[in-house]
Amino acid sequence: MLSLLSRPRPGAKVSRGLGAAAVGGGRGRTEPCHGCLPRSLPRSLARPLPPSPPFPGPGSGPGPFAVPSSAGRMSGSSLPSALALSLLLVSGSLLPGPGAAQNEPRIVTSEEVIIRESPAPSVTLQCNLTSNSHTLTYSYWTKNGVELTATRKNASNMEYRINKPRAEDSGEYHCVYQFLSAPKANATIEVKAAPDITGHKRSENKNEGQDAMMYCKSVGYPHPEWTWHKKENGMLVDIVNTSGRFIIINRENYTELSITNLQITEDPGEYECNATNSIGSVSVVTILRVRSHLAPLWPFLGILAEIIILVVIIVVYEKRKRPDEVPDDDEPAGPMKTNSTNNHKDKNLRQRNTN
Repeated sequence: MLSLLSRPRPGAKVSRGLGAAAVGGGRGRTEPCHGCLPRSLPRSLARPLPPSPPFPGPGSGPGPFAVPSSAGRMSGSSLPSALALSLLLVSGSLLPGPGAAQNEPRIVTSEEVIIRESPAPSVTLQCNLTSNSHTLTYSYWTKNGVELTATRKNASNMEYRINKPRAEDSGEYHCVYQFLSAPKANATIEVKAAPDITGHKRSENKNEGQDAMMYCKSVGYPHPEWTWHKKENGMLVDIVNTSGRFIIINRENYTELSITNLQITEDPGEYECNATNSIGSVSVVTILRVRSHLAPLWPFLGILAEIIILVVIIVVYEKRKRPDEVPDDDEPAGPMKTNSTNNHKDKNLRQRNTN
């Protein structure tokens, strides 16, 4: 009887993957399907899984619900279906649930600000934490990564007022929210302005063969693009570094032009640095003067010339100066002058006695 149950009767239908079919009475009746997929899955995945072979009983023969050996084999088309189902289940477990995006903080900010005149009317930056599932500890404002003083407070609605904004007030402003047991959340508001050069060398005086350095500093956001030119015959020309003596270093709001081994015939002139961003541009001029090798000797030669002139004046003056007592040509000199003086005294004495 077991052998009759293990072989299908001619004319009976066997549904693979639907469990053991009732080969006997009740034609077409099958047991509940435990390996079938739900109808909502795609047709490419909705293929029946092959039934597992029955475990052998304690006896040597097959169990009472043994199915034909052909039904227990796994066909070539059922293996990819099982693999696809496994990948689908694994990927579904790795995807975040629908509530994960809802836990992210949501910050609504005001629009960016563009400063076109200086000073401009006052502006107010605003941030509002509209959606959050964490406990807020405090909030504050930063400018270019540096926390602004006196802005820390515990509020979801934040405001920062800029009175009479100028180019130096431009930059990236961040409203930062610190939570108790969650990472920080922040939003960015850009305040843009045309560049304004706040520092540069008006002139540079060097000697031939020395090195010269000219620079420019600016404020404004976005950070400008720097270019250097030289004025020749009233026209701006690009600096050609064929000799390798020109070195240009550009940073965010700073640029530097260095010239090594100055040449008196080529390098003197007016040099212009230009700063340009998406809002506007500005430029300034630095005058470079190059002196000859003998320039350090000129002060010494000047002092030496003054000394020589002074000595000549003194000598000439001493030669032309007359002494206080110069003897007359008519008066005799020596003993004769002494006898004449004595005779004059004797004559005066005689006149007194006579009187």
